[in-house]
Amino acid sequence: MPRDKAFNTIFDQIRLLKNRGLQINNLSSAKEHLKDKNYFDLINGHETLLLDDAKRSPKKYTKKSFDNFLRLHDFDKQFSSLILKKISEFETKLKTTISYHFCKNHCSTLAENNNYIDINHYNKPGLTDGPKQYVKYFYHSNDQEKTHKLFRSNYKYRGKFRGAFSGIVTYQPSKTILNGVFTGRFGSSSIREVKAGICTFYNSNQKTLLAALNTVSTTSGSTVSLNINIQREETIQGLNYIDDCKLKFSYINDYNNPPFWVVIKTLMLNDLIILMYGLKKRTLDGILRDFNLKPYEKEKFINSLEIIRELRNSCAHFELVNRFRTSHNLKVNNHIISDLHLSPMRSQYVIKLFDVLKVLRMYIDLTEIKLFLHNFWNIENKYGNDDVTCALFERMGNSKINEWI
Repeated sequence: MPRDKAFNTIFDQIRLLKNRGLQINNLSSAKEHLKDKNYFDLINGHETLLLDDAKRSPKKYTKKSFDNFLRLHDFDKQFSSLILKKISEFETKLKTTISYHFCKNHCSTLAENNNYIDINHYNKPGLTDGPKQYVKYFYHSNDQEKTHKLFRSNYKYRGKFRGAFSGIVTYQPSKTILNGVFTGRFGSSSIREVKAGICTFYNSNQKTLLAALNTVSTTSGSTVSLNINIQREETIQGLNYIDDCKLKFSYINDYNNPPFWVVIKTLMLNDLIILMYGLKKRTLDGILRDFNLKPYEKEKFINSLEIIRELRNSCAHFELVNRFRTSHNLKVNNHIISDLHLSPMRSQYVIKLFDVLKVLRMYIDLTEIKLFLHNFWNIENKYGNDDVTCALFERMGNSKINEWI
């Protein structure tokens, strides 16, 4: 049931913990930790593991100290960082194999280098070809917001431009609109041409440019071709995704026609999931082979990506990983459940960290995580904290350390 929490000073927090029986051996150190660390992450997030009875009120600790909380907190942060590292390795592998097989099939020459932003080299999925949250946002020619970022043409450049313009000029009392092809120098970027650009500027800000346009035509709606110089910053709309990346990432701006294996680094995991639904069979089958999967296991693989994405986002936003659960609306593929012997908290929904790591282990080596967990387990047992450690691992999905990873 929802509840409210009033603000407590550091002094109030210390007094509250002491009144509950928590041992605080170094008061000044405890104050510093409470200043530096989120109270929920440090105390609330772990208290049920240390309370005498988490279901009884008032809360009470027996033979538990502030150091117990610190060790649990440090464990969680280290564990989360290690998981994020392994997921990053998996993402890198995924991006590498997607770009490799796509380029092998569609970008084999320099002239074809940018085919990955051409919708004609994909299959447009229908609404029944996958979950709506993915196929619905693959491609819509008239709706940029429902189009994968690779195929959008609504990105913007803000800056100076020197070069040629060919297109329609529209004069208004205070503004002028240029709609057409801009070819030349877009600031310090390596952008060379915007084929369907739109630039709207106030006449008072670009008097020299307006005068140059008037020498060619003063008729609104006419087609003009001339060299122009936008000396004061203006916005040119109609850039593609490669152009946008050149403006944002210096390593992409080093290329005139950046290859897919460079640009794919800018895509998030959700972007990759959406993209998977539009890849042609030959490309998709090659990706699945690289992960030791058969062509008919496409849905199993994509569901794995969804599960891993949720864990990745949780770690990236510094949530407590020991409390991680997949969301209530993420359905787990039946083949994944049966193949890995998962234990959903309800039919096909909500799995704990122990099971999620089983999914990740299908695609990346997790020996490093296994060693980390065993090391923590052994150290805590030496401290005499085996009851707390068992409760922690049970919360994460399995209290038996030898069954992890």
